[in-house]
Amino acid sequence: MTQLITIEKIAIVTILSQIMNADGVIHPKEEEYMDNVYIELGLKIGDIENMDNIDDIQARQIIQTLSNEQKLYVFHLFISMAESDGFVHPKEHAIIEQLFGEEFPF
Repeated sequence: MTQLITIEKIAIVTILSQIMNADGVIHPKEEEYMDNVYIELGLKIGDIENMDNIDDIQARQIIQTLSNEQKLYVFHLFISMAESDGFVHPKEHAIIEQLFGEEFPF
């Protein structure tokens, strides 16, 4: 896994949460995927509480400042979240496309 600082991890989880909620239905597979991401990123309860201190615009700005290697890693996290319930909703696709544009087409 690529090295990320806590604020970057929180930004990632903020966007993952947007993707998870985009279609208005939180599928158990999406919740399971999010739990696994928390573990993979090494986020702790205190870190998650800090999510309230970051808004969507800040999260997107932080994602944009990541290195190309980090962006590719994050892109795959986002795609996997969108696919976790077996269907990529157009709203989920739109969130990812807004962040990455043609940088990582899918």
